[in-house]
Amino acid sequence: MRELGKEEDKKEFRTDELENDAILASAASELEQMVNQVCERIGTPLHETTELQRQVLAAFVFGAVYSITHRDRLAEPQAHALSIRMLIKPFNYSEQQAVDFVDDLIRVASNEETHPVMNTIIHRGINGHVQFAQEDYEALGRNIQEILAAVQQ
Repeated sequence: MRELGKEEDKKEFRTDELENDAILASAASELEQMVNQVCERIGTPLHETTELQRQVLAAFVFGAVYSITHRDRLAEPQAHALSIRMLIKPFNYSEQQAVDFVDDLIRVASNEETHPVMNTIIHRGINGHVQFAQEDYEALGRNIQEILAAVQQ
């Protein structure tokens, strides 16, 4: 039987933890780049958006978190942490607001009947991430513009 706590086990854990941190940092950077591209497409810097626009954009980018989670095979706690981090930076929600909003987004994403419009926005964000990854910024722009136009009516 192998003894727990040996130095190799500690090194393996630290390596896994560092690799995990690198994956999450890369995903967070990718999300920030997507937010910047989306804001460029709508012609409004994030800090100048209305609260409604900011919430819609956050739900849209939450869809991108799902896409990244699937692509990178992230565990649920990693996806949760990435979602909270995304709402804190770049969206500037407080930590508590981010936690509460993520809980709402998860509930909405899991059950379309909870909030059909927000569920649709999240799913359009999954498509938006694919458009972003393929550098199809024109389609990404049309995607988010259609959503914002529909929500603001």
